[in-house]
Amino acid sequence: MAATEGGGFRDNFGSMTKPFQAGHAAENGTVAVDLAALGWTAAVDILEAPLGFFQAAGGGFDPDAIVGRFGKPWTLASPGVSIKPHPSGSLSHPAMGEMLDMIHKHDIKAQDVEKVDVGANHAMTTSLLHHRPTTGLQGKFSMEFCMAILLLDRKAGLVEFQDKVVQRPDVQEMVKRINFYIDPVAENAGLDKMTSIMKITMKDGKVYTGRAEFAKGSPSNPMTYEEVADKFRGCAEFAKWPTAKAEAVITAVKSLETQSDMSKLTPLLTA
Repeated sequence: MAATEGGGFRDNFGSMTKPFQAGHAAENGTVAVDLAALGWTAAVDILEAPLGFFQAAGGGFDPDAIVGRFGKPWTLASPGVSIKPHPSGSLSHPAMGEMLDMIHKHDIKAQDVEKVDVGANHAMTTSLLHHRPTTGLQGKFSMEFCMAILLLDRKAGLVEFQDKVVQRPDVQEMVKRINFYIDPVAENAGLDKMTSIMKITMKDGKVYTGRAEFAKGSPSNPMTYEEVADKFRGCAEFAKWPTAKAEAVITAVKSLETQSDMSKLTPLLTA
């Protein structure tokens, strides 16, 4: 935890400290602005200076990579916002979406599966690093668990990413049937993609294959409003919100563009 105060590290993926890393970075940004407003002094060229951030963190400074490019484009507009349908590491999502499609298309039953091969690039395998997870937090960064729970329960929401679910005997047994490996085709596709190459081998000898480049919920494969609403329903149920209250929020947000008074939404979002 002391180490991560100075910067985020992948080795913390699958622990409480992983989300702390992102939150702490955001907190530091806010504190920096507040200190600057108070007149706190610092080097004005700390990013590009010979002893500055770019040199320390990246080995050098290339002005063409940043000068004049701020807001061109704003990523909120292009490529756009991504919404995660599952509460796991985003690198697991292309494979999860493809797995769900294959399960429903072929009506795959977990007990009939002999083996699942999931090929990816090396960056995905080093981020989804828990190959034999035992906790819900580790399950969030385990391709093996994400595939196993979809095969067994056909869903992967907040309820599924809990210690007691990950530790289920049927889950642990299914995890052992998942082979997560570096595939040369996925590697050559580039690290700007999350190429996931799927192969499900059934006990009767049948083989189902699939491939996904982008995650469901990404700008390239966006979720519908109803799909996002279903995710919200699951979150609300997990938080023990009344169903009527959750549905009122969904209805209000759907007509947000035409609302003249945003104050009507505020009480709906309070516990």
